[in-house]
Amino acid sequence: NGALIKSAESLATFSYDLLKHETIIDILRLGRDFGGDALVSSDPHGKGTLLYESVSGDNVPLLRYIEWAKRLHGDDADEAVHRVEDLKEELSLAEVIHISFSGGCAKMRELMIELETGLNGTANILATIYRDLDFTLLDILPHGSSKAAGLKKLAEHHGIDPRGIMAVGDNFNDLEMLEYAGTAVVMGNADFSLRQRKEFYTTDGNNESGVSAAIKTHILGVTNG
Repeated sequence: NGALIKSAESLATFSYDLLKHETIIDILRLGRDFGGDALVSSDPHGKGTLLYESVSGDNVPLLRYIEWAKRLHGDDADEAVHRVEDLKEELSLAEVIHISFSGGCAKMRELMIELETGLNGTANILATIYRDLDFTLLDILPHGSSKAAGLKKLAEHHGIDPRGIMAVGDNFNDLEMLEYAGTAVVMGNADFSLRQRKEFYTTDGNNESGVSAAIKTHILGVTNG
């Protein structure tokens, strides 16, 4: 979500932002008091590490994500994704990129309010919402971090005018990035409130190669017929 930018080829770290230690403690406290399952992303210089303390039995999406992450890391799974006894103690010296919570939409909406009130602007809270699945992911990033901020860093580094950038997104955590780019495209499966924005183009959905269609239309200039 923009707090960490790496090269897709070499995995070298281009840029990263870290949560302050006192903010980490506040996030963990607020999440624990609410009954949320915290998933922590750290190790910005390496391959990345995911840490968690516990997962509620009904939080099936998080359980599936953890299993997917383990499969992705293959032989390094035990080192890259693991459960710890006490996150607060484990993170005392760690470099933390972001912390996430996930669950049903109504529950996560309540947690987001608690986090916004309790953190008082010391972190950026972004929501990814899938209403039809009753699933919401809350990402808590360092203050000022977002996909838009990350894209801006890359654009300035390479000397690219925002008007020459196409961004594709499908959820609310993409909104600032879409507003920054000169050509903003939302997926066909995106929330209706995003698809109805007149300044955004709409492409096909995730299951219909929507990104490929957007590249053909808005970058290569290929039109049907």
